[in-house]
Amino acid sequence: MNTLKYILDSVLQKKQIYVKIKGNLALLKWDEIVGEKLANYTTPIFYKENTIFIGVVSPLFMRELTFMKADILKKINESITDSPVKNIKFKLVSQIQKKTKGRAKEDEYLFYEDIKLTQSDIDWVKSVADRLKVENGLKEKYLELLTFYKKNEKLKKQLGYKACKKCGALFKGEGPLCPVCNLKETKPE
Repeated sequence: MNTLKYILDSVLQKKQIYVKIKGNLALLKWDEIVGEKLANYTTPIFYKENTIFIGVVSPLFMRELTFMKADILKKINESITDSPVKNIKFKLVSQIQKKTKGRAKEDEYLFYEDIKLTQSDIDWVKSVADRLKVENGLKEKYLELLTFYKKNEKLKKQLGYKACKKCGALFKGEGPLCPVCNLKETKPE
């Protein structure tokens, strides 16, 4: 029996399967590693070449997690012996795509960075930001937020959301009106 175990171990090590298993183990234990609060705003996506890719639902959380990267890597190494994970990359994903259990495949996600804004979208973002009379640092943050808003809007449309005929809000469902406008229409005055 020991010879079979030895042969199996050597084959797995030669094929680098142990490394892949250990790398994916970090994804499976993600909630345990970062804790429940952070796990609510993140989702493990995939492991590739000593890097785990984590989906984040907000640019603000992504920035905070970037600052916490060293601590998270340390926790991964404490949690998983001989962990091959040397890097973490955070990617913005839609909250709609947040997985509650299990590991997703890379192609199951639409990433914000892959969404391209048209020139009219960019002009809209700039015109709204130009109306602000604030210092440049704050204006840049506002530009970033408006860009995120426009990309989120495009992403939702790709995911099947449609604009309400009355208020313009994006929603999923039947009919031309969002649930709020539909309720107002059917509610007797």
